[in-house]
Amino acid sequence: MNNLRVNILVSCHKPADVVKDSVFTPIQVGCDVKGHEQIKDVLHDNTGDNISSLNEEYCELTAQYWAWKNLDLDYYGFCHYRRYFNFSDKQYAEDPYGNILETYITDASMKKYGINADKAEELVRQYDIVTTERKDLREIPGDFSTPAEQYKTAPFLHYQDYQLMLKIIDELYPQYSQYAHQFSDGHTSCFCNMYIMRKDLFFAYCAFMFGVLKEFCARTDMTRYSTEARRTPGHLSERLLNIYLLYLKDTNPKLRIKELQCVLFSNTEPHTLLHPAFPDRNVPVVFAADDTYSPMFAAALQSLMDHSSAANNYDVVLIGTNISKDNRAKLLGMTAQKKNVSLRFYDPGILIQNYDLKANAHITKETYYRFLIQAILPDYEKVLYLDSDLVINADVADLYHTDISDYMLAAARDPDFLGQINGQNPDTMEYVRSTFLMKDPYNYFQAGVILFNEKKMREAYSLEEWLKFAMHPYRYNDQDVLNFYCENKVYYLDMAWNFITDCNHERVPKVIVYSPDYIQKAYAEARKAPKIIHYAGFKKPWHNPAEDFAVYFWNAEKETPFYEEMLYRMCQNSCREDINARMSGISAAADHQTVRARTKMVNALFPHGTKRRSWLDRQYVKFTKR
Repeated sequence: MNNLRVNILVSCHKPADVVKDSVFTPIQVGCDVKGHEQIKDVLHDNTGDNISSLNEEYCELTAQYWAWKNLDLDYYGFCHYRRYFNFSDKQYAEDPYGNILETYITDASMKKYGINADKAEELVRQYDIVTTERKDLREIPGDFSTPAEQYKTAPFLHYQDYQLMLKIIDELYPQYSQYAHQFSDGHTSCFCNMYIMRKDLFFAYCAFMFGVLKEFCARTDMTRYSTEARRTPGHLSERLLNIYLLYLKDTNPKLRIKELQCVLFSNTEPHTLLHPAFPDRNVPVVFAADDTYSPMFAAALQSLMDHSSAANNYDVVLIGTNISKDNRAKLLGMTAQKKNVSLRFYDPGILIQNYDLKANAHITKETYYRFLIQAILPDYEKVLYLDSDLVINADVADLYHTDISDYMLAAARDPDFLGQINGQNPDTMEYVRSTFLMKDPYNYFQAGVILFNEKKMREAYSLEEWLKFAMHPYRYNDQDVLNFYCENKVYYLDMAWNFITDCNHERVPKVIVYSPDYIQKAYAEARKAPKIIHYAGFKKPWHNPAEDFAVYFWNAEKETPFYEEMLYRMCQNSCREDINARMSGISAAADHQTVRARTKMVNALFPHGTKRRSWLDRQYVKFTKR
């Protein structure tokens, strides 16, 4: 017992964050299934004696078959890349289906649940079998109380398959027959095909389970089954495990069996650091957005590519927590023909999970992601960060090559903020004097376009320190943090590199007009030929095509696969505004200037007599009649 050979195989079908040590060993399942790319540095289920090609029907059982035929151990264990045992001594709250819900696999979560080699080895020295906890089906959501009823009511599955399984056991494995019917008519079950077994017990189980499933597949035509129904052998195996456990408990009552909770991790995307996408001439550009903002980011990406140079390689990274598979595909399709443009995605959730980062008005949590760059891209000493609500009219490589070796960052002063503190908003000046104690608030910069000297950012503060600073309730979130902690270490850019638009056509006459004379002149000069147009503010071009410089956004968006979606969104927004105005008794033509400008833009985007205009008319009628 001092040198037990224990292995818990972690089944995975795609790259994922998984537990890996002397006991937990990742194994890729379905390696021989067409379209599956091989994962590096893990075991593969298509070596030796295997059934890898049957993975679409047998699911994670291809890993169990492989272990049965190719490994010589004292204990064989199995879990999934998202599901592990709770090896700790504590019981934790579960969801209605019996899972402990956790988000990320981290050092902290592994320690919390004891998911490590030492705990696993300690457990098998005490028990012959470890399984997930049996649950009373009458307490689980659903209109069933027995395993038979549960299978019968399961979507996509066929109850006759369950009945055939019982028939095969009755005919070919009569020693298990009474336990099969006892389980079927009972009220409890353990789930997930997770277990650890002593070698002799495991081999006997495999002989029984794979024997039943082989006969089932020989008698069943699944060629017209749905994708989920084709997984029937995998579904049946969960029931076969329960039957086998009942058999063992009755025939060998001295067996030591332990039931453990199941921990379900919701996000197991790989969180590896990003290294430069090209061997040389890299221009790293980082954006931040959520899935809803993907179409807006697409316009920024398109405009970047439209003004790129063959002399540079553009290493573009989008930081976002929930970018959908469909939107990722669309965005990657945009860069497919650009050999000098790379687009990668990074989910930052694991880095910020322990920090309470507050959103503020129209400013979202994504604004804090710029702090993460120093950790995510460790090989770069300089990185350009851009908000996603902007379009680019120049080669960003020109900005990237700015010498900021003596500064923490480069940014442009914020004419809106300076207008506020210079008389437009006394409350903001009071905030600066009493709370936000910059030495010279007239050097306050706008953070939507920043060239970071990441070497100096790392030297000044760790990522943990930056995120703790960000938890302070500043009025303008991370922008205030950067202004405060980087003061006197900022290289000030020409405002043309971050030209903030005249939001709602009110920012210039109502706010910027209060800013110092030299700021107003710099803003006016930048307006003549902006290199980056930043739609900073609560009103955006996709809300109203008459917004300041909106035509630049729509010209870029028109070249993306999101164009029609954005038109649809704008129509929905416009219809809601009209409906709200009518319900409030306000004439839709109250603001004649805005209406004329909006009409002019709509006519340009949807010319009369075109199919596009007919589509718009139908949408307008559809939504105004709701």
